[in-house]
Amino acid sequence: MSATTATTITPLSMGNSNAYLLRGEQAVLVDTGGPEDDDRLRNALSAQGLQPRDIALVLLTHGHNDHSGTAALFAEAGVPIAVGRGDEQLLRTGRIGVLPISHPAGALLKPMVLRAKARPVEADILVEDKLDLSPYGVDAHAERFGGHTPGSLVVRVGDDTLVGDLVRGGVLRPRSPKRHFFTEDAAGVRRALMGELDRRPQRLLPGHGGPLDAAETRRRLDKVAPVAGGGAASG
Repeated sequence: MSATTATTITPLSMGNSNAYLLRGEQAVLVDTGGPEDDDRLRNALSAQGLQPRDIALVLLTHGHNDHSGTAALFAEAGVPIAVGRGDEQLLRTGRIGVLPISHPAGALLKPMVLRAKARPVEADILVEDKLDLSPYGVDAHAERFGGHTPGSLVVRVGDDTLVGDLVRGGVLRPRSPKRHFFTEDAAGVRRALMGELDRRPQRLLPGHGGPLDAAETRRRLDKVAPVAGGGAASG
C-alpha cells in the first residue's frame, strides 16, 4: 500500500527514551523504548486506539536496547522489525556490547547501561542504505548513516527528522541539543548530522529529550558533534 494520507508524528515518552508513532494510511512505530517499557508502550498505543498487531512496521533508529527493548512484543504479534545493517547482532543478544564513552557522564552511566537486557529478536529487514516507508502506509524515508552505532539511521518525515542518538536533548533542558553520552564513531556522527542539517529540516526529533531546533543544532554543532580531539560538552 502506498502512502497518500499526510503523515503525522506522535512522540511517545518511554521511561528513558522516546518512541515515535508515524500515522498515515497505516501506522509505523519508530523505536520501542527499553526492556522495562512493555506496559508503558502498550498503554501509549492504546491511547492512540492501537494494539501492537495494528503496527505495520517497527523501525529502529539503532539496536541499543533502550530503543529496541520491547521489539519482541511486536515480533510476537507478527509485525516486521527493521534495523540498519550492522546492528542486527544487538537485537539477537538483547545486550549492548561496544559502548565507547563520548561524554563525561557516560562513565557513570555505563555500568547501568551494560546491565540492561532485552528479549532477543531477529530483524526482518536490514537497511543497507535507504528504506522507503510508503509500502507501510506512511510518507517517510529512512537512511542509514552509522555513527552512534554502525546501523544508526535517520527517518525523514516532512520537515522533521528523527535522529535516534546522533544527538540528544539536555537532561535539564530537553530542548537544548547536546552530545550523546556514548558514540562508536564520532567522525561518523558529525558527518551524519552535517549531511542531515544540510537538508534544512525544521526540527530534529532525538531518542532522548527534544524536540530540537535544527538551526540551533547547527549553531552548536562543534559541541554536539566535535571534530576529533574536541572537548567534552556539558549536560
